[in-house]
Amino acid sequence: EIKEAKMKDIYTDDKNRIEVITWITNYIKEYRKGNINKGLYLHGNFGCGKTYLLAAMFNELAKSNVKSVIVYWPEYLRSLKASFGSSYNDEFDNKFKEVKYAKLLLIDDLGAETVTEWNRDEILGTILQYRMQEGLPTFITSNLNMRELSEHLSYTSNKSDKVKASRIIERVKQLTEDIEM
Repeated sequence: EIKEAKMKDIYTDDKNRIEVITWITNYIKEYRKGNINKGLYLHGNFGCGKTYLLAAMFNELAKSNVKSVIVYWPEYLRSLKASFGSSYNDEFDNKFKEVKYAKLLLIDDLGAETVTEWNRDEILGTILQYRMQEGLPTFITSNLNMRELSEHLSYTSNKSDKVKASRIIERVKQLTEDIEM
């Protein structure tokens, strides 16, 4: 469904979507002019269309040969973990680098994963830090607002680490504008 998402098919009758649709439309115009701006942290209830809206934007930019990567975050982490083994280096590195270096990146459903120190600090933290340093547009969808995401990221294996969670949240804030749907 998201591979076929189109801007012209976006449902516009819902007033809760107007701010996001306006933001996306402006982002496309600015990006095409060469203005690379912050991405978007789009959060809201299950099934309200967050992923579809951003996929439609990515698909619109693909018409101008802009390559993008969309990863469903919990599955991406599972696939990275599964790549451990005999072909660890190549498979893991390829999957990791594809996301880290993507021209446009959508991390879909951040906050739906089980948090470990490894996936928070070594994977998410490293990706966000690199993208922040390189000014690469990053988009994130979540059912959690920033405060809830910070709380979610702070707990690993019955241990709380609010400082490390705060570091991730600061990177998210540097990379994105925050809109609730």
